[in-house]
Amino acid sequence: MNWNLKTDHYYIRFAHENDIDCLYKLLSNKSVVKSIPKNPMVVEAQAMDLARRMVMQFEAKEAAFWLVEEKDTGKIIARISLQKFNWVNASAQLQLEVFADYKTQAILAELIYAVATLAFEDLSLHRLEWFVMTNDSHTADLVSSLGFTRDGVFNSYFEFENSWIDYQVFSLLHTDAVWQQAIINDGLAKS
Repeated sequence: MNWNLKTDHYYIRFAHENDIDCLYKLLSNKSVVKSIPKNPMVVEAQAMDLARRMVMQFEAKEAAFWLVEEKDTGKIIARISLQKFNWVNASAQLQLEVFADYKTQAILAELIYAVATLAFEDLSLHRLEWFVMTNDSHTADLVSSLGFTRDGVFNSYFEFENSWIDYQVFSLLHTDAVWQQAIINDGLAKS
């Protein structure tokens, strides 16, 4: 199975040793990490440590991480991942860290379709979940526009800097009509 993906405009590929600087530039940007939430990286050694952990989680079949490279410029614009694989329930959590200029419905539709296709067809997953902070209405609107269903809220789910974070839970099922239409259209809705 090929874990490296490509779309019309992007390479969605596993990171390698030459990507430490790119990973650091992405995850040291406060606007990129605020919706996860986590603190921005402050030294490049953090990116090196993260790269090692990404490899270990992949080898343990716990997660898969990709960097998104713009074909025209070679710029890394995002990191996308499937985490917390639950092989019994055929599910995983989707997470996206992306530069603000690239956080549009058209771009996310292109990226999510590629990763969801791998998840549903190659990994035989049934459910993708996407957790969005309740105060992040922009991302919640984007996720909804892509056809994910809002399933509810996990109250006080995660502690960050002495505050408890509430998450909206969105899901996309392999059997959802929006996904079945995406297969026919060869892509998620971009309008």
